[in-house]
Amino acid sequence: MIVAEKENLTPVKVLINNTEIQLSLLEDRKGNIFVSATSSQPEGIVYFATTPSSLCQFFESSMPLQTLLDKSPSMFVEINNNSKKVLYSTKDLQVQLKCGEQTINQLIGNCPVEVWKGISSE
Repeated sequence: MIVAEKENLTPVKVLINNTEIQLSLLEDRKGNIFVSATSSQPEGIVYFATTPSSLCQFFESSMPLQTLLDKSPSMFVEINNNSKKVLYSTKDLQVQLKCGEQTINQLIGNCPVEVWKGISSE
């Protein structure tokens, strides 16, 4: 089972970092892809696994950010806020992302996103 624990993840690319939302790509030692995003419920930064095909659909604006989280191959997410970090089962908790209804084009406008350089090819 793939679990998004921040301590075991290496940053690949910060996609968005502004006052409204933080969105980043990360990977683990095995080359699994993870996303960190700002969550509104519960409040904090959520770390979750994703697949290359789901990530491509998100980058093509074929799916919104919340769907990317909902299609995670893992049922566990880590959520960090200023006071604690907690590992949650998505079967027990519905995580709501800030700007979750938006696609990547809506989040960044028409600026292209180049991310593949840092992602492992293994």
